[in-house]
Amino acid sequence: MPYKTILFYLIFILLLIIILSLYQTYLSLHPQKISNNRTPEDLGLNYENVNLTTEDNIKLKAWYIPALNKTNKSIVLTHGHPFNKANILDFAPFLHQKYNLLFFDFRAMGNSDGSFISGGYHEQKDLRAAINYLKKVKNASSIGAFGISMGAAVIILEAAHNKDIKAIVADSSYKDLHTVAQDLYRPFSIFKYPFILFSEMFAKLIYGIDIKETSPVNKVKDVKAPIFIIHGDIDDQIPVEASHAIYNNANQPKELWIAKNANHVQAHSLYQEEYEERVLNFFKKYL
Repeated sequence: MPYKTILFYLIFILLLIIILSLYQTYLSLHPQKISNNRTPEDLGLNYENVNLTTEDNIKLKAWYIPALNKTNKSIVLTHGHPFNKANILDFAPFLHQKYNLLFFDFRAMGNSDGSFISGGYHEQKDLRAAINYLKKVKNASSIGAFGISMGAAVIILEAAHNKDIKAIVADSSYKDLHTVAQDLYRPFSIFKYPFILFSEMFAKLIYGIDIKETSPVNKVKDVKAPIFIIHGDIDDQIPVEASHAIYNNANQPKELWIAKNANHVQAHSLYQEEYEERVLNFFKKYL
């Protein structure tokens, strides 16, 4: 085969990898919003509509649900990708009796502003805005954080340097964004690595996302707050090994519950009574 023909094919393959990587990166960071119009009122809960502003000037929509029994202890709850705060409202009824609750939509999800998501990197600013609101506006004396999927990862990442988070419940967190990218390109088998390389490069250059810094499994080493890790043992979106790895790297005190026959974030729906008892006991002990 002539040299020029070989060179042509090599350039064509490289351009194809670049285009497909850029397209997949765009799709991943600009997901279609999933509509869920429930409010705390649907569950018979009193609440306040709250507007939060992040340090990079993104406007977030939130709900503040005061505790049934007056307290200065609060819990901020974080949803998964690509959902919104209404998607995790079912956690409110068993928590609001003893704790003030703050639900919010991450940037570019739900009713919040923002043009793209970042898988947890920039979303730390969103969680920080929520915590600052609880401290400065609601005078919270002790703040816990409870998240699912990407929301759980965001909490771990933020808690590595934010000491205002006093207790963490992390349900079905991913291990790190690099592993998420590997899973995304798994159909390409051994040929996936160039796609991963270019996607991570585009994420950094275009969206300012540092993949290496978006690693709960590494950041959890710096988390001083007690952490309760939950995961389903047949999770087909984020393998249970992710939570095992995070737990192994976490500092004491720490707890781990692997829910039998539970898929992604199904532990609550399958074992509601046990789930709620475990979470309440954890927050009662550490918050």
